[in-house]
Amino acid sequence: MFITSTKSGILLNKKSFLLILFFALSLLINRQAEAQVIYQGGSNVQLLYGRNLKQPGDLATVTVEHFGSYGALEQFVFGDLFNDASLASPNLYMEWYPKVSLSRATGREIKLGPISDVLLSGGINVLFGGTEDFFVYTAGPAFKFRIPGSGLLQLETYYHKQLGEEYDGTYQLTPSWDVALPVSEKVHLRFRGFMDFIGDRGPGSTQYLTQPQLFLDLGNTWGKPGKTYIGSEWRYWNNVAGIEGLEESFLQANLLISL
Repeated sequence: MFITSTKSGILLNKKSFLLILFFALSLLINRQAEAQVIYQGGSNVQLLYGRNLKQPGDLATVTVEHFGSYGALEQFVFGDLFNDASLASPNLYMEWYPKVSLSRATGREIKLGPISDVLLSGGINVLFGGTEDFFVYTAGPAFKFRIPGSGLLQLETYYHKQLGEEYDGTYQLTPSWDVALPVSEKVHLRFRGFMDFIGDRGPGSTQYLTQPQLFLDLGNTWGKPGKTYIGSEWRYWNNVAGIEGLEESFLQANLLISL
């Protein structure tokens, strides 16, 4: 799955793609700034450690996430530093997804059955380290759904293309969710996660990756909800990097701190 083309060619494609994204987002931000729209967002840091359920080995990860909105624009970005428990010479993996909300851009509420909004989305996935660096870009519509309360349920549908591969791109479907599960006044649970379904291309097989998380709002037990969570994550990857029959399955402890 990793890229094999020359670094100069890859850099040229990366620069062209990022310049287009930067130009488009700059126009949107400037337009929204005229209306004095305030940026709203949040960040968190996650500390994870777990064991491979398929073969001997452990995994330690430090994850930083940020999400927010600015008028019609919203974004989600995260970075993972990961390796074994020592975290010596860790790999760095990053994803960034800027989106434009059609309902907020047009000022008209979208009512399509359970769909509450349609967004135009793009994304970049970058890995530094491992066997070799790689760069993937995605583009396509995303759909948000109405659910009770203030949780999130959405489906992103993308064209998925890895730079440097001689094969055509493929599809990617990513449902994601983040919902509160209040059990009692003191016990508040939070269930969040995603699943990536990525189609086959060239010799690569169809793959899927899921990372569901279940948290206890630890801060709520002492009167400071939404700040500190403790829980677990199951990271399962079928046909890793498109290699048929290769699986990863990590059960991890997770400490999440909102910033």
